[in-house]
Amino acid sequence: MISVHFISLISRDDQPLYIQSFDSGPKRDEIDPKNPVQSPTSSSADPISCLSAEDANKFLKYNFLSHMALDVFASPMSLHLREQQGDPDGVLLLFIQDDVTVYGMETNNGLKMVVGISEEVNYRPRVKSLFSQIHRSYLRAVCNPFTDVSSSGDQEKILHTDSFDRRIKGIVSGWEGEGSV
Repeated sequence: MISVHFISLISRDDQPLYIQSFDSGPKRDEIDPKNPVQSPTSSSADPISCLSAEDANKFLKYNFLSHMALDVFASPMSLHLREQQGDPDGVLLLFIQDDVTVYGMETNNGLKMVVGISEEVNYRPRVKSLFSQIHRSYLRAVCNPFTDVSSSGDQEKILHTDSFDRRIKGIVSGWEGEGSV
């Protein structure tokens, strides 16, 4: 069965907005490096310290893969990669590393979406639908007229809400369930 390992949303300035792992431990699978939630026994300000060693290693691996994807987006070969894959929808197979197939898409406003999947998907419209759903969820969160971004001053925190997490997890579970049918 094909499974999603991680999803990353990265700003046009190459700042990570959201990174979520889907194969780590229970209930602690998303870390906001700017606003770490500490366990009651943890006195460290390091968000990785809240995770088990295996989960921390996976999170760091996915963070590293996201940065590798940024290198692919920024390279002059990126245009050649787009032409070579001949894909007008914008979804690119960026690379395969450590049994994780990494796809990426850059929107017209510079948002980079990176998804790590357990294996290469031969049916490209299925991958495109995953990216479309993630992009719609991002737009719904960012364009929400009831979100007060002026008080916090940090627009990145818009994505670190329970409702956005639930929406992304729902997209992933629906996409994975769709593949087993």
